[in-house]
Amino acid sequence: MKYLQAMRIQQWSKNLLVLVAPFAAGHVFHYTILSKTLYAFFAFSFAASFNYIINDLRDAPRDRTNAKKSGRPIASGRITPNAALVLAALNAIAALLLTALLPGSFKITLGIYVLLTLLYSFGLKHEPIVELLIVSFGFALRAIGGATATHTPSSRWFLVVATFGPLVIVTAKRIAEKKNQQEANVRPVVAQYTSEFLQLVLTVAIGITLTAYSLWAFSLTGTHPYAEISVITVTFGLLRYILAVEKHSGEAPEEVMYSDYYFLGAGFATALLLVLSVYANN
Repeated sequence: MKYLQAMRIQQWSKNLLVLVAPFAAGHVFHYTILSKTLYAFFAFSFAASFNYIINDLRDAPRDRTNAKKSGRPIASGRITPNAALVLAALNAIAALLLTALLPGSFKITLGIYVLLTLLYSFGLKHEPIVELLIVSFGFALRAIGGATATHTPSSRWFLVVATFGPLVIVTAKRIAEKKNQQEANVRPVVAQYTSEFLQLVLTVAIGITLTAYSLWAFSLTGTHPYAEISVITVTFGLLRYILAVEKHSGEAPEEVMYSDYYFLGAGFATALLLVLSVYANN
């Protein structure tokens, strides 16, 4: 169990973004496409776990002084540094083996993702603005990975959503950390931001996300307006998330999302409308 915790299996859900392009194209359930999408999902997942382990090894001394992170397997000493390096190597090998089954364009995409996340772990996470964009672009690369793995054209507007949507979540997380920086040992880069700047970034990110999503939804061709209606549910979900962050804490976005039934309802309604928009017209 401690090894799965070090790999942060619960974070693998982020890699479901690889489904976006083949799903939107309406052929995700074709056997060949589905198999390549699954390969891409697990390749990104093992690559992400590799980075999580490397990042935790570097942050172990600071994590031991953090009440929330001191229980992590590496920081707590339940996994030794040598064992962690072996686990990281196994994850890297698994990612490489899966990547070998996919097109060259996917290999490039995953390579860029790994490079950026390593640069993040080895110093760029301490650079304001840069660290926000790296984390956000990592999500976009997942969506691009799904497209390159299956040779599926992807909408430029949805790629904008895949980049700026996560920027909303990351910025909200930094705002929560900024509020609690006197109470806990938060990441050092937070001290370099002002609350006003983070609020500005959040406002801009929400505006771009909703605009790009609307343009994408209204660009879909079909006889039913399901995609267009989903603009309402996406807007509600984003605003509900911001409200939940203000009322509680955005330091753990997944906890905010999974504990707010209104947000979950908006997410389910959006997914249903998108399924109908793609497959009801086929």
